Amino acid sequence: MTSNRHKLQRAFTLIEMLVVMIIVAMVVTLIVQGFGYTLGVYQRVVKNQNNAYQQVFAYDWFTSSLQAQVAMRPKDRGLEGDAHQLNTFSYQPLLAQQGLKTRIGWELVDQNGELQLSYREANNQFIVQRWVGAAGHFEYLDEKGQWVARWPLEKSELQPLPKAIRLVVNSGRETFNYVAINNTRLRAEVTAEEVMYGRD
Repeated sequence: MTSNRHKLQRAFTLIEMLVVMIIVAMVVTLIVQGFGYTLGVYQRVVKNQNNAYQQVFAYDWFTSSLQAQVAMRPKDRGLEGDAHQLNTFSYQPLLAQQGLKTRIGWELVDQNGELQLSYREANNQFIVQRWVGAAGHFEYLDEKGQWVARWPLEKSELQPLPKAIRLVVNSGRETFNYVAINNTRLRAEVTAEEVMYGRD
């Protein structure tokens, strides 16, 4: 009886072994590909998240510094800007103490195909945001509700501030709009003494 049982048992054939090895190889390949795809998705999510955080910081810095501008007074400089740069006084500078009237500036520079948004205050200047292969410009909202490319519109003794300042960046299929609405007076309250003698 025992010898008959041994005769009934048989080993895997070469073809069966090859089929098993092919199935195992296919399963391993699918697992590796899935892992690689998951890792790629994770890296893209992290990169987009970092870009989103940077965009939020840049927007917050841009708007907070320009929402508290100081209206022009006699013998005092006001907002001066065009499509690529602007200079103004603000009560909310990024570096100096909040509430102090401080001269600040924002500038757009195309550096080797990379659009750079930089901030200037006193002797300090640093890059706030970068866009690869993008184009951008500043715009100013006048009293008629129209966006213009330069401020002031005309030279006068007391130029009002624009209602808002907008930074428009076109980056491929995406368009970014940073809009800073001016929360302070557009025109300063000027006394008769200031008209005659200016400010100290």
